[in-house]
Amino acid sequence: MLQQTVQRIAGHDFHPAFHPNPTPRLRFQRTIKRPGRDFGILTLSPGKKPFTMLLEGDTLPLQSVTALQIVNVSSVEEASRFLLLLGDTCELFISLDYRRANPGVYAAAKALYCPSRKDKPPFDIETAADLMKKLPFDLKSLLKSPLAITGDDKLPCSIEKKYVHKKNSSNVLISDYFSAGRMLYFNMLASTEEISFDHVSDHVQGLLMLEALRQAGVATAHIQGLSFDGGLALLNYNTNFFHYLENDVPVVLRVYCSFTADETSEDKDAPIYIQVLQYGRVVADATLKAFAFMSSKRYEEQRKRVEKICTRSKMQFDAKINRILHEAASV
Repeated sequence: MLQQTVQRIAGHDFHPAFHPNPTPRLRFQRTIKRPGRDFGILTLSPGKKPFTMLLEGDTLPLQSVTALQIVNVSSVEEASRFLLLLGDTCELFISLDYRRANPGVYAAAKALYCPSRKDKPPFDIETAADLMKKLPFDLKSLLKSPLAITGDDKLPCSIEKKYVHKKNSSNVLISDYFSAGRMLYFNMLASTEEISFDHVSDHVQGLLMLEALRQAGVATAHIQGLSFDGGLALLNYNTNFFHYLENDVPVVLRVYCSFTADETSEDKDAPIYIQVLQYGRVVADATLKAFAFMSSKRYEEQRKRVEKICTRSKMQFDAKINRILHEAASV
């Protein structure tokens, strides 16, 4: 028994109880942990989202290699507009140095939040067009989509013919759509039986592009709520061409529409802005302004009204011609 007691004492002598001292929190340790706290859309690790917004005067960290789609913004207000357009596909990077030097800007940025996709389109197509012209091509999102981006990609199936008001599927010139943020994306398809040309071209003909843009506008209106029983009357179509479209490389249409509708909606304007992209650059854009009729009944009522106006104009035109001929015969 004495031997056991000695052994226990010896054990305690050679293996004293370990009581670790608390590690002091050094100043540099707090600095390292602080970046983990991001507020809303703010990030200190840019590149997690497809688009990274960067304020003028700020710089990205040197080790950032995944932030490839940079959107330069002049203020928090402009960042908020991009946020409304891009939704959860964007983030805002503000470096620690910029936060310390601009506490007011940082405080305002912390209040930004990602809007719900259920919200109505936030602004008109003119505002959207100004923002979209500053946007890089969204490769990060589109490479994960069914759309074709490179010459090696297979084009997706065309959208259902009812979306573009066609009776024959072979006349559909756009693919099914992909959405990201507030924008819709389509592939432009290669040919249609209802449009033919008298010579082979080394580029996509403009007339074919115009029809694809029209179809994209009609499809977008239906996707955003216009009933298939409704209709559209095109009022204005303004197109700009910047570069040729090559035949063997996929074409992407990027679309924003401020129009939405449901079963309670009244007839109203349906403005649409569309960019045509190839190799990630904008080769053309178009603004389409239409008037949306919520039902075929309302559409037919308007057509009959227009027919009466045309009939009256024809009668007045014929009467003027007869009067001139009568006067000439009497001379």
